[in-house]
Amino acid sequence: MTWAKAALASGLLVVVAAFAIGTENRLSTSVMGRTQDCGPAISASWLVSGTPDPTQPGSARTTDERRAVAACRPVVHQSRLLVVTVIGSGLLLALVGGSAIRARGDAPPRTVTPAHS
Repeated sequence: MTWAKAALASGLLVVVAAFAIGTENRLSTSVMGRTQDCGPAISASWLVSGTPDPTQPGSARTTDERRAVAACRPVVHQSRLLVVTVIGSGLLLALVGGSAIRARGDAPPRTVTPAHS
């Protein structure tokens, strides 16, 4: 049962770490020789209602802003895919560990009989 507890704890730790990296890690790309900040993989608009998402095409007004958004889109999408995959893997690991712990808890207790009765 130790492996099940370790799997549960590790899975939850992976989920928290992936979420933290997805919200805090700033992405960037190069646009016409300049470094363009693309923001984090998990945008604030996903977490707080009403927050504008800088990677949406409607947020860019000038031609340069639209080019920057277009250049950032593949970088952000790739990073989001990686973050979601890692979070899903962590959840799966936690689910396996939690299921094993629960299955162990539902099993009837073992009775020990003395060898020399």
